[in-house]
Amino acid sequence: MRYLAGLFLVFIFCTTSVLAQLGIRADISPRAELRHGYRTMPHEDAKPAGGFNQRTRIILDWKSENIITKISFQDVRMWGQNPQKVHIPSLDIHEAWAELLFSDELSLKVGRQEVRYDNQRFFAINDWIPQAQKHDVALLKYETPELKLHFATAFNQDWSAYGRNFGTTYLVNNYKYMNFLWFNTDVANDGNLSLLAIADGFEHDRPGTNPLYVRGTWSAYYTQKVGNIDLMLNPAFQHGRNPVGTPVAAYYFSAEASAQPSEPLRSTLGFEILSGNDPDDPDTYRAFDPTHGAGHSNHGFMDYFTNIPVHTRGAGLVNPFIKNRYRMNTRTNLHADLHLFFIQNDFIHAGEEISKYLGTEVDLMINYGFNDFTRIIGGFSMMFGSESMEIIKSGSKDEPAYFLYLMLRIRPRLM
Repeated sequence: MRYLAGLFLVFIFCTTSVLAQLGIRADISPRAELRHGYRTMPHEDAKPAGGFNQRTRIILDWKSENIITKISFQDVRMWGQNPQKVHIPSLDIHEAWAELLFSDELSLKVGRQEVRYDNQRFFAINDWIPQAQKHDVALLKYETPELKLHFATAFNQDWSAYGRNFGTTYLVNNYKYMNFLWFNTDVANDGNLSLLAIADGFEHDRPGTNPLYVRGTWSAYYTQKVGNIDLMLNPAFQHGRNPVGTPVAAYYFSAEASAQPSEPLRSTLGFEILSGNDPDDPDTYRAFDPTHGAGHSNHGFMDYFTNIPVHTRGAGLVNPFIKNRYRMNTRTNLHADLHLFFIQNDFIHAGEEISKYLGTEVDLMINYGFNDFTRIIGGFSMMFGSESMEIIKSGSKDEPAYFLYLMLRIRPRLM
């Protein structure tokens, strides 16, 4: 009896020790949407689309002296997508990784994980999309107070490869392998510099062969504080070959200046340029493609340009913008953004070059903190398209294009 009591006490002690290191969080995010011109302009007589989508997550975190783990279970659905009395499993693993801590500076993080860097232009979690974005990678991190250096590698296969003894053919619409190197350090006078190099390889199916085409992306991200103004510069370049083997020579440039003209108001003025294809040089692919980055937060909430090469028909994009955030009180923020859209390169339609001006988007949003773990977010956006937008994105410029949404973002810590 004493032996059993001793085992019970040991079990209670071990369980308490483990639970003390375990964190459990939830993410419940339902969103109601009314769409009439979201992602593309409406045609005549088009009727608005409406519905509710919802993401539900349970997130488990555990940490010991030399290891950190995270597992995130996720369900994403439209309300009513399945019959009520039919069981259709839909649970997914959003994240599942372990990080081995070799020292205070060096660690290795392996598994399915969110990847985000800098302003998320080239690696983003894309949290607006209910399913979000993640990568299956091994990430080696070296970090000191002076610098951060990350190296990651990924090699992808579909499930059929599990029983394969020969060959590595991978025909999923995704990169087959990816390496990236990220370096970050502070510089003098309140500046910060990040350098990012990405190599992603795509396999193309052709009779008798499966060549691997590799594309390289090089980016420099620099921020500088000058008085009460925050400046940002981000040039980038792509080369190599695109997924179908065409030589790539594309560029990207963005710049921002952010200031606080009054205590509650912060305004950001900036622009982005993503190069597009040249009709006079069809043998070179000049459309810049930030495949792994965020579009929703950069090019307006109506998501007309989240896949730049496809959504501009290869013509590239120029996006001057102004973003304003007004803090009404400690719980409530108002956002008002204005985007202008132009194609970057020439585009020929019906034998003639079209106007580069595509349209103007206005985004209004209110973000209210209901309590410490719940936010209520509502927004209204409108797109004022041109004749060129009709050609690039279809639809009618004379039809009102708008997007209305209301969402809850509930993220409590359960343990």
